[in-house]
Amino acid sequence: MSTVGEPISRVDGRLKATGRAIYTADTPLADAAHAAIVHSTIANGKTVSIDTGTAEKAPGVLAVFTHRNMPRINPTPKPWSHLHPHGQGYLPLQDEQIHYAGQPIALVVAKTRDQALHAATLVAVEYQAERAVLFNRETAREAVDPPQFLWPVASSVGDAEKGIREGDHKIAQTYTTSDRHHNQMEPHATVAAWDVGGRLTLYETTQHIFGARELISIVLGVPIENITVISHFLGGGFGGKAYVWPHTLLTAVAAKALNQPVRIQLTRAQMYSMVGHQPATIQTIELAADRDGKLTGIRHESTSPTSVFDSYIEYAAIASRHLWRASAGIATNHKVVHVNRNTPTAMRSPHEALGHFALESAMDELAYAAGIDPVKLRLLNDSETDPLSGRPFSTRAIRKCLVEGGARFGWNKRTFAPRSMRDGRYLIGQGVAGAVYTHWRWPAHARVTLKSDGSALLEAGMHELGTGTYTVMQQVVADALGLRPEKVTVRLGDTRLPASHAAIGSATMANAGASVMLAAKAARNKMIELALTGREAPFADSAPDELVVDDGALSLAHRPHKNVNITFAELLARNGMSELVANGNYDPVEEASGPKAVFSFAAVFAEVRVDPDLGLVRLNRLVGAYDPGRIINPKTARSQAIGGITWGVGQALLEQSETDPTTGRYLSRNYSGYLVPTNADIPNLDVMFVGEFDEEASPLGAKGLGELTAVSVAPAIANAVYHATGKRVRDLPITIEKIL
Repeated sequence: MSTVGEPISRVDGRLKATGRAIYTADTPLADAAHAAIVHSTIANGKTVSIDTGTAEKAPGVLAVFTHRNMPRINPTPKPWSHLHPHGQGYLPLQDEQIHYAGQPIALVVAKTRDQALHAATLVAVEYQAERAVLFNRETAREAVDPPQFLWPVASSVGDAEKGIREGDHKIAQTYTTSDRHHNQMEPHATVAAWDVGGRLTLYETTQHIFGARELISIVLGVPIENITVISHFLGGGFGGKAYVWPHTLLTAVAAKALNQPVRIQLTRAQMYSMVGHQPATIQTIELAADRDGKLTGIRHESTSPTSVFDSYIEYAAIASRHLWRASAGIATNHKVVHVNRNTPTAMRSPHEALGHFALESAMDELAYAAGIDPVKLRLLNDSETDPLSGRPFSTRAIRKCLVEGGARFGWNKRTFAPRSMRDGRYLIGQGVAGAVYTHWRWPAHARVTLKSDGSALLEAGMHELGTGTYTVMQQVVADALGLRPEKVTVRLGDTRLPASHAAIGSATMANAGASVMLAAKAARNKMIELALTGREAPFADSAPDELVVDDGALSLAHRPHKNVNITFAELLARNGMSELVANGNYDPVEEASGPKAVFSFAAVFAEVRVDPDLGLVRLNRLVGAYDPGRIINPKTARSQAIGGITWGVGQALLEQSETDPTTGRYLSRNYSGYLVPTNADIPNLDVMFVGEFDEEASPLGAKGLGELTAVSVAPAIANAVYHATGKRVRDLPITIEKIL
């Protein structure tokens, strides 16, 4: 009985569709008070006075905290680490300084949420304001070299300048992307409850329960064993919920001070200044190729904003380190500008999605400069070894993505010249872009328990973001134990379970999934051992490799027709056991230390329809060809791809968070002003998976998929817009005025 590879529907689908899935803000704590935040209306300066008198007298108010009476907490640890991931280094309500618009300056706690929100409007604040520093082309000239954050800030292989100087065909352009916000369907929320023994239970919208526990332990000075973090379901994370933000810490401190559970749920508007965002980038790219189209040199530099107190880097140029080879060399670098805004953070798909827009747009420009078909140009510059490290790729199916994806799309019917394809009065354009995505490796642990009724229980501290984790992990256990999927129960999202890693970087299936597979196989092997050596062992004269598991029973592989088998339930009962427990511990080497370079790959083909009079761009159709290694569940994988492509359409055509040049505040802090794709914007999407089992990536053979699918959608669309109109748009999003 094999369930891996089957398109099984989500086991939690009915819970979610009927409203029975308990999200953080739904957590039923009857005696919980409610908190509301008062925000700074200036972006730089300090508070001179905060009058809380009227608010404190408002109905239902229990307390109003400011920097004057908020208990002091420890600073966030340095250096930053995924093991204790704070969203920003500066902790509000600890002093009078203001560093960004929307910074929390007071916390109101009341009996009901409405009472707290109302009282928050009654807090009167006077400021000493200073001129805000904002991100633009002028301040970008003041960019500085940041300290290393994730990867090396700069890279250089060979002599890129020589390769660019000596190339026959050259491109040198600047590409820009806009500030964007996560806009998860579920707002961030926290419910904090302390017991009489000083133990904290935190119900949290988080993609990293163990990282949250670690960070809270450090900042609040609470022993880690006294903290439990719970997150059973998330209504979207997209990176923004992978970190601990100030509202979580403030809520926990308030709950302890009041000796009462406190609940906070951010409003949509608050999420624009409270929980990170994807920063804008200004990227310069130089490409050079010989007369045949083979790249000789690549130089890619990116500048992005960060807060005045942190040095977050958007590693946009990382795309150019790995995707295409260049014979002479490749050089990349990143700079940051410290401005008055909250700290940026990872957002699907961080780093790569922004850098690919620049790189793959430049590749398209190079194709036209050299008179070479854009697919052919990419095939010419394919590489079997990683350009940065020189290691061979574990698997690299980008050639297959380009060839098979192109065949599915009908690329051979495309005419080369811009403005050469029409459908009536509409201009038709077709574009392509390749993609590479980082493979993350993290340790993970899981526990599988076989029950006396023949069912299995999986327990692991991983996360369900809406991606289908409950379902695919159920499949992995069922597959290893030969059980029907409905016989496997899955428990996730609780730090009392075996520790796992953050649900970021599209890493859950390859890493957490590997620990689940190892735990299930360990349970299977223990059952086989019982069958061979236990009480009244039914297969005492057999070897372990002669036994197979199927439908909850053990049998001899070479004598299935004899019906010689024993069920798990019977075997446990015969040995006087109520259950059998096995653990799976996956501890991979760091990717950079492995013998091979591991990445996921893709090619995206897009067709757009452009109204020549109105400049309106519509996506007609799209084919995405992906190499994420082994596919565990084609249905959930396709769902991830549809979501990722939709995300990329938003990046390409709609999304931008504009900042008021005077106040430093985001102008649109809701869905009416910040545009995201809707059903009407997305046509039928054609998704294909062309990867193969990658043993270097994971014992499961899987690589990252979810974020890969959002990479290179934007450049494919931008290249299609150029093909349709003859106008090259190098600034995202591609809006009507840029076409006209």
